[in-house]
Amino acid sequence: MAIRIIVSVLLASCVTSYRIYQKRIPNGDSVPHPCKANNVWEGVGHFNDEGAGFRNVFGEDFEKEGKIWTEALCRKDSDGDGLTNGQELGDPECVWKENTLPSRHVNITHPGICDPWNSPNCLSKNTSHSRYYNQEEWMKEMCKQRDFICPGINETDVHTVNFTIAPGTRVPAKETIYMCQYFDFRKMAPQDEYHLIAVKPIQDNKYVIHHMKLFACTDDSVSVNQEPFLCGAHPSPSCTTELSVWSVGLTGDCYHAMTGITIGNRGFKTFAISVHWNNPDIRSDWIDSSGMMAYFTNKKRPHEAGTYSLGPWQFLLPPRQPSVSITSTCPSQCTRKIIKNYMNVTSAWNHMHLAGKQMSIKIVRNKTEVLYLTNEMTYNYDSPELMLYSENPFQILPGDEIITKCTYSTSKRNSATIAGQSTFDEMCTGFLIYYPKENVENLDCFTYGPDVNRCDMSTYQGCSNLFNYSNTEWLNSTQMYRDLVSNCRRYGPCFKECLDSILRLKNSNPCLNGEIFDYIKQHMWYSSVIGQELLSLFSSCAVEVYKALENTNTASTNTATAPTPNKDTAGNNLGTTTKPLVLTFYLVIAFVFSIFIHMSS
Repeated sequence: MAIRIIVSVLLASCVTSYRIYQKRIPNGDSVPHPCKANNVWEGVGHFNDEGAGFRNVFGEDFEKEGKIWTEALCRKDSDGDGLTNGQELGDPECVWKENTLPSRHVNITHPGICDPWNSPNCLSKNTSHSRYYNQEEWMKEMCKQRDFICPGINETDVHTVNFTIAPGTRVPAKETIYMCQYFDFRKMAPQDEYHLIAVKPIQDNKYVIHHMKLFACTDDSVSVNQEPFLCGAHPSPSCTTELSVWSVGLTGDCYHAMTGITIGNRGFKTFAISVHWNNPDIRSDWIDSSGMMAYFTNKKRPHEAGTYSLGPWQFLLPPRQPSVSITSTCPSQCTRKIIKNYMNVTSAWNHMHLAGKQMSIKIVRNKTEVLYLTNEMTYNYDSPELMLYSENPFQILPGDEIITKCTYSTSKRNSATIAGQSTFDEMCTGFLIYYPKENVENLDCFTYGPDVNRCDMSTYQGCSNLFNYSNTEWLNSTQMYRDLVSNCRRYGPCFKECLDSILRLKNSNPCLNGEIFDYIKQHMWYSSVIGQELLSLFSSCAVEVYKALENTNTASTNTATAPTPNKDTAGNNLGTTTKPLVLTFYLVIAFVFSIFIHMSS
């Protein structure tokens, strides 16, 4: 069994920029750290001493008071140690007002930590945090020193390069912002081949910096634009390989001592940084130049590290649901094909967006659960949890099943949520850093729509050329394209010859029916202008096609047996209302889809 080292960032019910709120409580910027001499607890309302993440008991009380210092909050004893919050923070009379001096500046204690913090009574006090059962577990984590420890960066011939947002970049006057920037490594280092061995955060403006990600890009042309730009969860569709993640509490990524990632010649040449800024006061005078420092060497290590991605690639979440789960399985027949001998996992992390609540990556071997590579019971997009297997990498073997499960809450959303790269879309992607790279044939094991696996044709539901539908050249050369262009008009009206062509295609091609076609339509839309044109031609007869197919199905059903009428609880006949309702639903969907294509073209 692998020895696991967990580097966690405390998870938030609502993440805030802790430094903004220091000025809203007396002595908020000078509360001593209970076990780190000459250090302050910067996020007084949070479990994490650096701020951000899940709130402690004082932070919860502060939230209930509208994030301001009130007499009720002052007189409350949030941590239950016998002292009021006002006594602990230097305002015993509860008269302090913002932008004034408190009556006392000495003997300040933390209003969210029971004192004396290391007494048996306080250490046994339960916490509200999902990871720490009591104050002893919490303080044990917070008392650790958090220096970036990576022996490899001290070796000779190790160089650094900074992937940081351009100096003086202004933070927009918005509460939450994502700013990205591309970098051409070929312009930053001599032309050579290197190994990337570590990544460390550079925090320029701690008042706004919230979390950051470093991406490798497969399209080198994006680096032509090297100015900062507003972005979403990813800089672009070609920059999705996550090399490093940082949030408050993490010190950096140190790759396994036997591995590196090739950059420069025959490796990644273009990178992108994504910085999340949090500006709840909507200030317009902040600037920032945060990012990451990358360590690289031309003394290549024995093994090439790779980034492996897995999870469901296409799904739809219904609105107003307190809990909805999506599961994706990379089956044993796939891992037998793509893994040669073994893959050594050195780190793993989860990625969902704002609706994500829980996520796990589980390994099943011979129908027996072996290990959870990740298992976040309280997921938060802004506070990622990194699982490290540095001392003893975990081996995934051919034939293992890798099961990714994501749970979401859409209770506050009034419309469906699709899978996509926007922050307000959703994702369910697990990332594994592993070695040796050559032992794994593909770089991902995604499932598509109805649990279709790229590596397993038996899941394609008879659509043997499934993935060709996102290939522009292939689409342009098909008889299907020629028939529809000849017989149909974009967006209608529906000609008889067009209807006949579509029905002929649907009756002869399993790719153009059911859930498989739903998957194909999405990829055709994003793949090319040809794909969009084909969809517009299909949509011109969407209603007529549905009616024709429905009539065919109805005739077949009537031949077999008559439908059973619906009845109420008293036994009264309510009629057979199912098919009109289904027809209405599909007619609406077809109409909306047609308008969507027309407006987007």
